[in-house]
Amino acid sequence: MNLFTLQMGAVALAFASASAVAAPTVIEAKTFTFSNPDSNVADVLVSDTGGAATIRFSDFADSMAVMSSDADGNGYSGDVSFAARSGYLITGYSFSATFVGTLDAAVPPGGLAGAGSASNRGSVSLFASGDNTWSGNSNRQVNLLNGNDAFVFSSGNTMLKEMTMSLNGSMTVFAMPATWTTPDGVLRSQDSFAGLTLLNPTLTVYTSAVPEPETYAMLALGLAVIGLTRRTRRRLQDGAASV
Repeated sequence: MNLFTLQMGAVALAFASASAVAAPTVIEAKTFTFSNPDSNVADVLVSDTGGAATIRFSDFADSMAVMSSDADGNGYSGDVSFAARSGYLITGYSFSATFVGTLDAAVPPGGLAGAGSASNRGSVSLFASGDNTWSGNSNRQVNLLNGNDAFVFSSGNTMLKEMTMSLNGSMTVFAMPATWTTPDGVLRSQDSFAGLTLLNPTLTVYTSAVPEPETYAMLALGLAVIGLTRRTRRRLQDGAASV
């Protein structure tokens, strides 16, 4: 069985486990309502000030971590939604996270043949769409990562009353032990390890206050009253001057 077959099997197991019973997360931010109907772990509102609210995707993070001395994998697929409150529009967003990879391939002592191997592969994709046919799509992939890979997906000037996001992620790891024979004929082995984690996936949603149609109507009425008052006052002044 080759590496690709093992990794695909790990992905299938990951998505099968992701279909467990879910409990919805609803967050009432100051300017919008957030909903994750399929969360198993509650997402968290980290900050909410100045027209910028940051949410930590705890459910996503919980699904995106794997470490093994064999073949393993994990994955996530979910849809979240945002509805702006009356008088506000969603003007943009910024999603950030960091892949952290570990590759520790065992090596026989003394330069003997039979070294082990370690590999990892991961991806995150985000598709967003809104109520005025707007949409955006972003993707990040890593392969054989031994260290950190930070990334950001962002979009601006959206001007949306409602927005939905589809978040998808997958990761697989594969490790084979080192095996060797000592000079006196004893077979030895040592495990290799491979890991991949998605750290701190957070989304900041930006909103802006926008007057409702009723506000514009009242403003127009107020301006009309002011104009009428000025014209009436001018007529009275002109009449008094002509006496």
